[in-house]
Amino acid sequence: IRDPLWSRGLGDVYKRQLLFGSYCADALSLGVHWIYDANELAQKHGRITHYKAPGADSYHPHKQAGDQGHVGDQSLCLLTFLSREKKWDPSMFMDDWLGMWHDYNDYVDGASKATLANVQNQTDKTQGGSDSVEIAGPARIAPLIVYLSSSSENEVVKAAVEQTMLTHRSKEAEESATFLAKAGYRLIHGANLLDTLNETAPEWALKKADSVLSENAVDAIGKLGPACSISSALPACLLYTSPSPRDQRGSR
Repeated sequence: IRDPLWSRGLGDVYKRQLLFGSYCADALSLGVHWIYDANELAQKHGRITHYKAPGADSYHPHKQAGDQGHVGDQSLCLLTFLSREKKWDPSMFMDDWLGMWHDYNDYVDGASKATLANVQNQTDKTQGGSDSVEIAGPARIAPLIVYLSSSSENEVVKAAVEQTMLTHRSKEAEESATFLAKAGYRLIHGANLLDTLNETAPEWALKKADSVLSENAVDAIGKLGPACSISSALPACLLYTSPSPRDQRGSR
């Protein structure tokens, strides 16, 4: 699946794009986190084209425009770990993940709260993950895909699932992590986007995304479900990642 240009250095460009895309998307969404009402979004914020501060009455009162949210912060924790240790080790990383919450001054999601509580009763701290079916766990894996880009696809998938299940031990989260790891790995090695999505995405998610192809952005997300559960969020991601002639500018 390697593109001939990979050997000319374009692979490094793809890796940077994967990382920056992950962190820019998290920062763009920060200012409107937890606002799912389309009318409220349109009236208060309009189209999101730049970073916005969440505001004092939000779930992130201490964050500034361009900051990462709670998911991006966890991904940065992973990036820092990999940069420091020069290897992937789920047990060692879990020490870092647990340590980041001691003085964390922002929103803590339900899966993280459950995991923090569960590990108190676990001999093996890597087995205390919640049963969350939200997409946040799989969404943190960009640093792993980039760091392990010279490894095999199976090794990347294994590491992505391990990372995800530290906090999200549901079958849905495992399936999403597998898909995102395979897709990300193939794309940074030059694979075609549409072919990659069709080959790696769960069939149910592709069908759900296809069912709203004729809708505008707001109506499509309304029908899929404007929420962070994988059953809603994964088809939405596929809908606005796949090349198509529909107007995608109303999505956030």
